Formats: sequence, structure tokens, C-alpha cells
Amino acid sequence: MATTTFNGAVRSENGFKTISKSSTLGTFTDHIVATSGGVLEVQKVATSGVNNIVAAGTSTGANNASLGTAATIFNITPNAHGSGIADAAINTFVTKIGGDITTTILVDLHGGLASGGADDVIGTDGGTANAYIAELTTAVNGIPYLIEFACLEVPTGGDPDINLVCSATGTDAENAAVTSGTVLLNNGDLTLGFYVEADGGATLAALTKKFLYLTCGDATDAAYTAGKLVIKIHGAAFDFNNG
Repeated sequence: MATTTFNGAVRSENGFKTISKSSTLGTFTDHIVATSGGVLEVQKVATSGVNNIVAAGTSTGANNASLGTAATIFNITPNAHGSGIADAAINTFVTKIGGDITTTILVDLHGGLASGGADDVIGTDGGTANAYIAELTTAVNGIPYLIEFACLEVPTGGDPDINLVCSATGTDAENAAVTSGTVLLNNGDLTLGFYVEADGGATLAALTKKFLYLTCGDATDAAYTAGKLVIKIHGAAFDFNNG
């Protein structure tokens, strides 16, 4: 079919694709895919040259079609946060651009979270278990190398001294200690505009299981009435398993 110009909107119930056809085999290759679910995938297939990031013939990962095509894609499904963090208090996004994966965690403390004893877990009030804000895996988040933490609204009500801790255990509860936790960021009292970054490779990359917790530095057993945090984990994707 020749070039066609449309005056109105073009609609499809099953998505759109930009493709190329092999002149020798007659097979088709997808390059841009707009799915019926509203996801835009941009895929570049190459086995050599500047566009080659993964080895030829690698398979597509479970959560990221670009793992098999060395592409930019915007629909990686994050691992779920723990049931001890209210859904209203957290949003997580995972994006992959080339070989870099960024996990962005937005935490609204006023969405039902509370602090407790010194160095204890922040989570849904009442000692709710599984109060981790994220589970990091190589397949989804890549190999972590950088951690960022920012405060966009000062925490009030609960303790303002909020730290980031990693553990291989995902069952720890609000107002309880983190099991064999490794402190990634010891922040002190958060102020408006607070920002810090740290190397993530030495601690996070060495752990098979990586559950992230927020903990309070001092004993303040109370619900939060304000507080907005941004946490970013940067990871590298070297092959089709992001490893």
C-alpha cells in the first residue's frame, strides 16, 4: 500500500506497529509498537555495530521486551512493595533506556505510614508485617550502582529522621527492627530540599535478595501527617537478564 494521509484520528483496537520486511526471507520485524494498553515500545534489533547491546539470539525477558532487542522501552513492571506499606503511600516506576535501568520510588508518608521505636521500620501503623518499600531483583532493576534520596516535603507527625536500610528478609514489620539490615543511607532529620546519593554497588549488588526499608532514627511512635520522599536506584543491564 502506498503512502496514505489521514485527516482525522487513526484508531485501532489491537495497537499499531512500524515494521520492516526482509527482502530475502519475507519475514517481518517490529520496530515501533503501540499496544492497545497504551504502551509505546521502540525496538532496535542489531547483532553488531553501534546498536548492539545484547548478544544475538538472546530471548526476551518476562517484564521487558527490550531485553531481547537492545531497545528503549517504558513498560517494565516493578516488583511489588510489601503489604505493610499502604498503596496510597507509594508509587514505583521502572524505566530502561539503553543499558541503564532507573527505579523511582515516590513515598507519601501521609498516606497511612507511621514511625515507632528508634531504628525501627516505618510502615502501616499497628505493627503490620512485610513493610518493605521495594524488592530489587537483577531481572527487573538491573545491577544497582547508585542510590539517590531526596525530601520534597518535610516529614511531620512521625519521626523526621528517616534512613534507608536493605535486608535479605522481606517480612519485617512496622515498629520492629530490620533483620540483619545494612544501612544504605543514614540521613538524620530531613529538611526541605535534602538530597544525598551513595554508591550502591558494594552493598546492594552483593545481595541475592534486596528488600528496602525506611527506618526512623529516633523513637517517635506516631502517624505521619506530612512528608514526601523520592528514592532512585540506578542499575545496569548487561544482557537479556539485566545481569
